[in-house]
Amino acid sequence: MNWLALTPVQVAAVWSALAALALWLYLHHRKPQHRRVSTLRFWASVQPVAQPRRRRLREPWALLAQVLFLMFLILALANPRLGVTYEGRSVVIVFDTSIWSQVRPQGESPWIDGERKEAQRVLDSLPSGDRVLLLPAEADAPPILPFTTDRGALRRAIADAPTSSSVADIPRALEMGTAALGGSRRGLLVYVGPGMLSEQQARGLEEFRAAVENPDANGGQPQFLVRLVGGDAPVQNRGITRLSLRRDAAQPDLWHLLTQIKNYSDARTNVVLKLSVNGQPLGQRAISLSPGELANAGNEFTWARGGLLQAEITPSDALGVDDRAVVNLPAFRMIRVAVFPGNSPFPADLLAVLSSNPYLHTEIVPPGTNVDVPPDVAIYQGASVPAQPAFNSIWFLSGPAAAASHSVRVVGWNSQHPVTRWVRTHDVSVRNPGEINMLPTDTILASAEGNPPSPLILAREQNGRRLLIIGFDPHNSNFPLQSAFPLLMAGGMEWMTHSVDESADSLFTGELDLPGPAARIISPSGKEVSFARNGQNVHLVATETGMYRLISPNAAPNAAPGNETSVAVNTPLLPAQHMTLTASESAKIEPEPLQQAGWDLWRWLVLLAIVALWLEWWIYYSGRENRRAMEMRTTPADGEFQDKNLESERPLDESEDRKRTYDRMVG
Repeated sequence: MNWLALTPVQVAAVWSALAALALWLYLHHRKPQHRRVSTLRFWASVQPVAQPRRRRLREPWALLAQVLFLMFLILALANPRLGVTYEGRSVVIVFDTSIWSQVRPQGESPWIDGERKEAQRVLDSLPSGDRVLLLPAEADAPPILPFTTDRGALRRAIADAPTSSSVADIPRALEMGTAALGGSRRGLLVYVGPGMLSEQQARGLEEFRAAVENPDANGGQPQFLVRLVGGDAPVQNRGITRLSLRRDAAQPDLWHLLTQIKNYSDARTNVVLKLSVNGQPLGQRAISLSPGELANAGNEFTWARGGLLQAEITPSDALGVDDRAVVNLPAFRMIRVAVFPGNSPFPADLLAVLSSNPYLHTEIVPPGTNVDVPPDVAIYQGASVPAQPAFNSIWFLSGPAAAASHSVRVVGWNSQHPVTRWVRTHDVSVRNPGEINMLPTDTILASAEGNPPSPLILAREQNGRRLLIIGFDPHNSNFPLQSAFPLLMAGGMEWMTHSVDESADSLFTGELDLPGPAARIISPSGKEVSFARNGQNVHLVATETGMYRLISPNAAPNAAPGNETSVAVNTPLLPAQHMTLTASESAKIEPEPLQQAGWDLWRWLVLLAIVALWLEWWIYYSGRENRRAMEMRTTPADGEFQDKNLESERPLDESEDRKRTYDRMVG
């Protein structure tokens, strides 16, 4: 027991302050004054008389007893010990609350309940002085509870630890536990959980065991124990491990779906796979799975609108969280492109490229006319770019024609920009390149050869619009004849509109990088999730399966659905290899060597403080009664006061009688 753990300096400071206060209280009292009066008129006639006096201790022994009481009390709070102070062990319990802890065999309780009982049993077998750290089994997860000797807090943490849908990394968690013990010679490391490993984790566990059992460790390795829950029998579980979507290249609203299903049991099983989008059924099919088989099921369906594609397998099994999976289905939107031609065969060079893209709807706008519907992208041929462009646009700028003009090669393609990420050609040559007025915020995508090279293709973001500026006429180059030209146009359209998603894949629990920006992220259970920003993107750790909501920074507290993005997170392929115990890992906890612990002196100090307090009371009040008795013996009785008062008042009464008699005789 250590209430305040005061140092000797703190004890002296606190005791000195309290002793000074007690001394001041003993000195600061009023001295009583004795007055002899004859009648009760004393209360109106007698005035207090200020007399200078020296302050002195009237009860020095009572003050000494009170000072001793304060000293004993403060020393009891500091809890000094007599003898050697014994310090308990450092214990780390790795409590596995990962996805396998949610298994609930038919007619039995969930595995997490068995884990809680095993962890409580380990905790009850430890001495009260052992410090215990409670760690989860997920990689790089924060501790459930830091080192503490508070058994009540540890029991509550074990009972309230929530299950997660993420995959445990048991070797990594054990390494973190060993690092937390810090090479203690009397350390203890205990794993409590189902003990499900992947092949890579099994190899990591063997390496960890070899390090723990290394005889050259000079006794610095802790005792390693394992308490498994669930037994060694294979789990009767089937789960969806992946959903993958790919848009058809020729028909944009046609999707190819690949569903991956794993049979974790040791028996052949049959399941029914059901597909739906936004609750609307798309169909179902029966699938037969061999023991331990990982099967792929392919499907095709037509869907132009976006939504949520859900795959579900029936019948249900011991682990229901992986019986369904959801993926965001991208919407298909046709991009409207308006071409404003000049006087050259400019439209003919573009139509062959634009018409081959199934995501584009191209319209040629004759000179002098306007478009009825604003386009998503406008393509111009001109000599300069306006300061305020009306649309996202592509500009082809050419220089003046010259009879003896020679061709220049295009070099220095920027492979990091979305527009030119697919362009790798080195055989593009152009004639009559135009002069581009470059802004400080422009990004150079390609340059013309020279010393120094001059910018030939730029990407610009201006007043909320995106522009692709190409400094040559396609008709005056060999660019339209190469495959890089349609790739450049497709990259430019995608950069401006963000409308074409050709594929979609499952996201799994664990660390995720999602496109932002986001001000808040809400988990499927309704709790806010902590995340880190990396530019516009966000990084988070997802421990639940379901829909995560990314709320934009400018959204109101009750934001409309348009101000948030939903992201589906599913269950990954699970580790399915059971941990095999060694004899040392299933043994009992090694007893600690018996050591003579120091005696706690706080109880005796409290008893001495009580005795000092009683002495202070007895000395003070017994001395007060003695003084009162002495004062009573030296003070005259009330009868004496009355006789003296009568004698002093009698002459006054006789003189008043004579005066009244004289007044009657004269009158």
